[in-house]
Amino acid sequence: MKHSLSEKVLPKRVREILASEIDPAFSLRARFIAHELFTKKPKSVLDAGCGRGFYVNLASYAPFIKKIDGIDINEKYLERARILEKRDKRVTIHQGSIYKLPFKDKSFDFIVASEILEHLSDDRKALVELYRVLKKDGILVITVPNTNFPFLWDPLNWILMRVFNMHINKNMWWLAGIWADHERLYSEREINTLLSSTFHVLSSQLIVHWCFPFSHFLLYGIGKNVVENFGGTSFDRFDFEKEKPVSKLLARIFSLPSTILDTRFPRKSTMNIVISARKD
Repeated sequence: MKHSLSEKVLPKRVREILASEIDPAFSLRARFIAHELFTKKPKSVLDAGCGRGFYVNLASYAPFIKKIDGIDINEKYLERARILEKRDKRVTIHQGSIYKLPFKDKSFDFIVASEILEHLSDDRKALVELYRVLKKDGILVITVPNTNFPFLWDPLNWILMRVFNMHINKNMWWLAGIWADHERLYSEREINTLLSSTFHVLSSQLIVHWCFPFSHFLLYGIGKNVVENFGGTSFDRFDFEKEKPVSKLLARIFSLPSTILDTRFPRKSTMNIVISARKD
């Protein structure tokens, strides 16, 4: 299934924010989510597993949304997300479990669960709960890492998985690559089958095959450390207020392989699977 991403539906500021995202996989999945959000025009949105609030912040640029909720189990991350409550009265941030959401049945028109299911011990239980709080005909957008990921993205885990049927321990986040804090990765068939048991899948897309060698380690093993531990605030993806010319330049450089080659030479091995589904 092919998903057409047109940036014409996105506000100029949202396009600028996404243009500053250095990780090409994050950038494309954020574009997918933004496209769905600004096309479907929901009145109520939940970011399940909101972390520091990237998609909560992104949703705040949509004037048609009346209510924006974010929830996460990590209180440290939520300290950053709660800044958004002061900026926008539509935003409410909650600390809690995705297995027991503090919302009534059929509360939301639109739910984002980006890079969440792979962290959970029970992904099916989480989907049942998301189904409960989503309204009839509501939209669920999820993204997950592809178990058939490109060799260049994470060569070490690629070799370990295919030759030794193992991977780096998920708790060694600085070295674990695509397995950092993850319980599992998904094939396109697995995630579509899992969703189809409760939702109607509308669109599924594989994103980012072509990339620079060791991209995951460069972006997260090194880059994340620079931002979080050495004051690299000019690269902070959660700060939507600053102009980021250096980030925009790096984003163009890191996205070059994908931009030039992914449409010409598409492959089934990709970084992410992005899916839009409806509750019937």
